[in-house]
Amino acid sequence: MAAIPNLYLKWRSFRELVGTPRSDAEIGNDLFGEGKDGPQKFSKLLYGDYACSLEIGEELAGFMNRRIEGVRQARGLPTLNRAPFRAADLDVSLHVFLRHLIQTAALEDDEALDRTQEALLAELAPGAGLRGPIRLVVERLSLERAFAPFRRSGGDGPVVFQVGKHKGSLAVLGATAAPALAYTFVARDPRPTGHRSWEINWNEAVFWLPSPSRPELVDGALLLMPPAPVSPEPGRFLVTTVLVWEEAARAQLDPRGESAPSADLDEAETSRFLTNLRRLQKRRPAAVTVLSAEYSVIL
Repeated sequence: MAAIPNLYLKWRSFRELVGTPRSDAEIGNDLFGEGKDGPQKFSKLLYGDYACSLEIGEELAGFMNRRIEGVRQARGLPTLNRAPFRAADLDVSLHVFLRHLIQTAALEDDEALDRTQEALLAELAPGAGLRGPIRLVVERLSLERAFAPFRRSGGDGPVVFQVGKHKGSLAVLGATAAPALAYTFVARDPRPTGHRSWEINWNEAVFWLPSPSRPELVDGALLLMPPAPVSPEPGRFLVTTVLVWEEAARAQLDPRGESAPSADLDEAETSRFLTNLRRLQKRRPAAVTVLSAEYSVIL
């Protein structure tokens, strides 16, 4: 088996939904052997630094299966006819994995499901809640009047867009220079529509603007996306923009390589991008600035 860049998202979701009294360090020692750098190897496995061998994949799946059976038995549910997970199931899409986990463990606790949703959003929107002199803003304009005033996010709450009535744009305010590059993506929280993110496909829950882009500083603003009609998917949306100040940092950040053309990132690339971003923030904090904004769409 190859490396699995989104395994850390699956593992965090598993911990939130099913739980385990054992630490990652203990599990790592079980998987790789006591005294063989198990905790470090397990961490690298989760974040896609190590390929997941079939043997290790089956061991990890077996641990998860035992926990699922334990949760079912504690609730008086019958034993499953077959093991819920095999090694190959660790490499499926995150949302497919979560749907299968929730079904086999018969999870219906809204608190645990919402906690898992919040945990995933925290992973997929790393700039949420951060404040500073540089701000990412969502601007709302009317489709009906060519020169209607816009409304910016912030102040009295996130901007609310109505499909067919409004268009929007994204811009960065407060920057004194243009970055070398910018990466911009959106994570959708569909709970206002009565759903959670794993109930829809990945490409309906995470959207990218073609990245990287090279925005120019004009009249004190970096325009990331010109005004455009909002997409018809309702929900809450968390926008993240990563401003890259050093061109050389691209090689450490972009999983596609330093010369990849501007394009959307797929699920595996997004998962690895987020891992690379967090590491770059720790090692070279001046190389990047992470900004966030929020908006909602109603029908």
